[in-house]
Amino acid sequence: PQVGIQSPYYYMVKIGIGTFKPEPRYPSFRSYYLYMDSGSDLLWMQCEGCRASGGRCFPQKEPVYPNNRSSSYRPILCNKNNNSLCEPNHCINGSCSYNMSYLDNTFSSGILASENFVFNSDVGRTEVVRNLVFGCGVYNRKTYGNSSNQIAGVMGLGWGSYSIVAQANSITRGIFSYCLPPVDNKNTSNWPITYLRFGGDVIKRPDLKVTPLLRVKDQTVYHLVLQGISINNKRLTSLSDRDFQLRGDGSGGCIIDSGTPFSRLVQPAYTVLIKALKRHFWNRRSSKLNLGGLELCYERRKNEGYKNLPSMTFHFKNADLVVRPESLFLVLDKIGSVKGEYFCLAIIPSDFISVLGSYQQTNQRFVYDTKQNQLLFGPQDCSKDA
Repeated sequence: PQVGIQSPYYYMVKIGIGTFKPEPRYPSFRSYYLYMDSGSDLLWMQCEGCRASGGRCFPQKEPVYPNNRSSSYRPILCNKNNNSLCEPNHCINGSCSYNMSYLDNTFSSGILASENFVFNSDVGRTEVVRNLVFGCGVYNRKTYGNSSNQIAGVMGLGWGSYSIVAQANSITRGIFSYCLPPVDNKNTSNWPITYLRFGGDVIKRPDLKVTPLLRVKDQTVYHLVLQGISINNKRLTSLSDRDFQLRGDGSGGCIIDSGTPFSRLVQPAYTVLIKALKRHFWNRRSSKLNLGGLELCYERRKNEGYKNLPSMTFHFKNADLVVRPESLFLVLDKIGSVKGEYFCLAIIPSDFISVLGSYQQTNQRFVYDTKQNQLLFGPQDCSKDA
């Protein structure tokens, strides 16, 4: 399926859903954008029940999904314990229910149902996946804000039996891949066409690096083994793999997540990184302005762009990911209402886990192979993905 962008840094997947009588303006299915999230497993979207009393919807551009008008919509009933995705005693009016909550305070609860999904391919064909179990959201909260928001829900790509990667295994073969173009917030209308690819559509590249993907207990997130960090090819020697170690209780470690925009580093590692960058930029004027949690900001020379800014390397087990300056720093012409030329480090501190976020994943091809438990990656101009 096709991937789009919504300002500021939300990557979203275009899907078709349902079976309707064709009308002049509509095909036989409805189209929506879902937030692309490799950190969770359930696909859910807002359904018309959120408009009823006791329901709650967040603003979205398209009308919410009219599930009761689709002839292929089937709620999963609690009394027929024939669906392994239905948890015992999780019921609303005789149908199986779900609850999803996320770190950014997004929340959705509603009915589990099966439905037909339609995905566009890069050769102009559409692929239909029948009877996919999804969450039909009736009580939803989202931080996407206003009525121009295009995102109607979340597509979970994580470990777990709800994930489309697992449910549509005959198509996905447990493999998915994406290549995220950098975000130009001044011009999201000229967004290059790029695809989330599954199974046989994933183009094989022998030059990609390979690092293990770990599954921890019943978590849906993809863990990586992070062993260290370099700035401009210089290893930060005061950091060791202990700083990124996964603890027995499932905390710590490092995950890769397309649903987290800016990467996060656990506090000790973040402190070491900031110190190293302050040394690197010793002769620049730092900005005292703080941009939404990004604390390392400097004034920059006019039209300087990204030249003179350093790269950063994540040393994963058996594979180094080099993050170029344009995927490491945010270049701005104002902070808040204060105009000027600035750049900020697009990484924030974290109390409990390190995260490789989508901003630092841009212009790299990523392939998640959940059968071989491997992540493959390598540089690519993602604007040429189509």
